[in-house]
Amino acid sequence: MTGVSSVDGMGDEASFSGSSPQPPDGMGEAVACLQRAARILREVVQADIPAGASHALGKDLIAVLGALDDVKLACADGAAVFQARGGLKGSGQPSLARWLQHTADRAPAEASQLASLAHRSAHLEESEQAHADGEISLARFERICHWVGEGLHVRCRKEWPKAEAFVHAAEGTLLALACEPSATVRKLNHAGRRVRYMCDPARHEREYQDRYVGRGARLTRGVDDSFHLEAWGDEASGDVLRNALDAFLTPPRDSDERTSAQRTHDALIEICHTVAELSADKAPCRKAGAAPVTVVVGLDLLQGEREAGPAVSEYGTLWPASAARAHAGDCVLTRLVVDPLDGRAVDVGRSQRLFPPAVRVALKARYRTCAWEGGCDRPVAWCQADHRQAWWDGGASDLANAQPLCRFHNLEKEHRRARERGWAHRPHRKKRPLSPPTQPSAGRPPGVPEQRKRSGRGARLPDEDSDASDPPSGSSTDPSADPTS
Repeated sequence: MTGVSSVDGMGDEASFSGSSPQPPDGMGEAVACLQRAARILREVVQADIPAGASHALGKDLIAVLGALDDVKLACADGAAVFQARGGLKGSGQPSLARWLQHTADRAPAEASQLASLAHRSAHLEESEQAHADGEISLARFERICHWVGEGLHVRCRKEWPKAEAFVHAAEGTLLALACEPSATVRKLNHAGRRVRYMCDPARHEREYQDRYVGRGARLTRGVDDSFHLEAWGDEASGDVLRNALDAFLTPPRDSDERTSAQRTHDALIEICHTVAELSADKAPCRKAGAAPVTVVVGLDLLQGEREAGPAVSEYGTLWPASAARAHAGDCVLTRLVVDPLDGRAVDVGRSQRLFPPAVRVALKARYRTCAWEGGCDRPVAWCQADHRQAWWDGGASDLANAQPLCRFHNLEKEHRRARERGWAHRPHRKKRPLSPPTQPSAGRPPGVPEQRKRSGRGARLPDEDSDASDPPSGSSTDPSADPTS
């Protein structure tokens, strides 16, 4: 088969160049050649590859894939002839892409790519030549064809009465980008959308409004009190969220073992802590009466007694000892004495355990970053004043017992203490977090993926711990006292 140029988008007549389609025997010969090539490739890869020849093999593979791209482009030209000659009639498929997907059994992405190439404008001579010369890949060439075609359909006919002039103008921008070595298909898609939206700004506004109306977020809890958070929406809201996360994210250090997802999870939690602790005058839009999470935790749990029951949050969530101790760093702690039989409150008192402002100022003057023993570059302004010896273990709220720790390392301190006491084991790192539990998709906007089960933390964001310290081995002096943080 020789080259075929297909139809220009808006009613321009189809123009075909080259010879007529080959007879069936010619197509059969092409199939036989491809099968013979597949056999040769299998023989090559099954043979012994000499040491040090892997790079040469890689170059050969790239050359073979390039030749396959030429075959794909020829197939797209054949598909254009097939459609132009009425091949879709009686097939039951409304478009060439659907026919390629369902009748020719191609993957949706491949079917769309072949259809886009088959329908490419006849005036993309420069891009076609750049692909033939090896300057751009078939994937980049297809993106140029796709976005030029999109713009061609919605162009202003008064400004661009001739399709050829518009194609050349749009092609120039996209081809220049495609020829850059650092360009990616993602960048081409971004530039292509700009071309389309410049031609049809009303469509851009409609699509944005659809994404905004379809916005949503869902927080689900598992039977073990774990959580999964997903959110979707428009591009402007996405930038606001990204900007907020970036404000709490720092470049990972070599010693930071957290994954990108875990770092983003920790940043998100840190944002929540920061907002919840703002005063009403600094957060006027916050719900009246909003405050950090209230947790009822037994003194015996804070002091590390093995038989102590878990802490309970205001949402009924059960917190283990390490989480309760770590998150109690900058809390306002209230002493609550309860009846051991029926759990009724007998006495409620207040006891201050926060560091005075002068100590916090001194810490900022003495330290520049988090004081974690392994090193941490989190700025001291982002850290909490942590008790080296826990307040409930007798540690004083003075400068000698103070150190700045970020939330993540304060949590890590408590998690490590739990492991040292045999309460927990260090979790195995997973290269890829498991998906969250499948949830019913009722009411899910179009394009939003199903929830999948995910193990461990995996949303993204850095946790700054509060204070904690090695709990004494002695028993609690007041087992009935339940401090509430």
